[in-house]
Amino acid sequence: MKFKGTAALFIVLVVLGAFVYLTEYRGKEERQKQEESKKKAVQVEQKDITEISLIFPDRTISGVKKGEKQWQITSPAGLEADSDEWDQLAANFARVDRAETVAENPQDLTAFGLKDPAVKVEAKVTGGKTIDILFGSDNPKKTSSYAKVSTSNDVFLTSSASKGLFTKTISDLRNKKVLELQSADVDALKVSDGGKELELQKSGENWQLKKPIDTAADSSEITSFLSSLQFARAASFPEPPVDAKTAGLDPPAMRITAHDGKAKADRTLLIGKMAENDKHYAKDASRDTVFIIEKEIPDKARRPLFDWRDKTITKLDRDKIEQIEVLRGAEKSSIKKDGSDWKLPDGRKLQWDKVSAMLNTLEFEKAKDIIDMPKVLSTYGLDKPRLEIVFRQGSNDLARIAFGSESKSPEGIYAKTSDGPAVKVITKSIFDNFNVKVEDLVETPPAPPPAPEKPPAK
Repeated sequence: MKFKGTAALFIVLVVLGAFVYLTEYRGKEERQKQEESKKKAVQVEQKDITEISLIFPDRTISGVKKGEKQWQITSPAGLEADSDEWDQLAANFARVDRAETVAENPQDLTAFGLKDPAVKVEAKVTGGKTIDILFGSDNPKKTSSYAKVSTSNDVFLTSSASKGLFTKTISDLRNKKVLELQSADVDALKVSDGGKELELQKSGENWQLKKPIDTAADSSEITSFLSSLQFARAASFPEPPVDAKTAGLDPPAMRITAHDGKAKADRTLLIGKMAENDKHYAKDASRDTVFIIEKEIPDKARRPLFDWRDKTITKLDRDKIEQIEVLRGAEKSSIKKDGSDWKLPDGRKLQWDKVSAMLNTLEFEKAKDIIDMPKVLSTYGLDKPRLEIVFRQGSNDLARIAFGSESKSPEGIYAKTSDGPAVKVITKSIFDNFNVKVEDLVETPPAPPPAPEKPPAK
């Protein structure tokens, strides 16, 4: 009997809890949604908008949604749409706010700038229904704009920013992407500029120069350039439109081809003659539209070969270094790693930060120039180097770097590493960091504590 009473009480509590949830919590959510809905000018969801027209006193711009995310400009015809911009228009339309009503069913809309509105936004939704929002003049305080919807004669206030979101030119809504590509998918890059050819190939995470020389490339520079290509946008479109020949694109002055390894297709940007100061005519080879771009892309593509190549002084895995040997003529000294410390052969501990700074210069500093086909080493003071540094792991040499005489152009020090025949010009600071006596790296022992004071004599 007692069990039946407990079960009945439990059922009552469950029912009561459900009632509280439905009336208080869920009811509160519904009331919040209703309140938010009242603040919106139109009751429509972005996903349901299939067509948009921006109707200005002197022009109309219209677009229709094709598929899930693609838009097509229908007026004026023949232009590619920037689908992201049109999606944003649809999102903004669904979010237009409605503040206080300033006039109910006014006979004359002239006072509100709505007889000939600054912009009328017409949206067609799924099912064929059309909804309009008219934006008029600003209120006296310039904080809001007058507006009305086609389903009501009332005039209300909306944020002044709302009107600005729909005040667009056709250029704002056109596809301004220079190339359709994802930089991470590119595995080869070619630049043809007159008689000059530059070719690069990706291998794993690294890039290799193939033309005009075969050597390691500066992967960070290539990644940066491809990122510039991916996010480049047309600055404007020529008015009146010009054909490829007039724009100097047939044949082009420059051709940049990025191979999309994922799609197994080339993405080619053609660059023509100057359109105006610091701007060029250009086009995607797969599209007809001629546009105008800033000078950034052609200027980057025309950089000297040295900018594209790897300027690392020497490849060195510092975690493998167990010993560093310093050769200065007949003088030889060395330091060894002991756990996380560096020590002299006699066991004296060295200043860790100074040794680390020496290694940091090799890891992070870059060569100022690279001479791939050097003359005899005496030309650079490298036949009898004034300083040599050898990095060892056990009995194996990991790397060796020799420092020669000073270079005047560019300013620096000639150096040669054991990983190739090239002579490099490096900054004097790198030489100075290594041109120290190992005794100067010894850690200064802490001063002994002061002797205790003697008690006064009795």
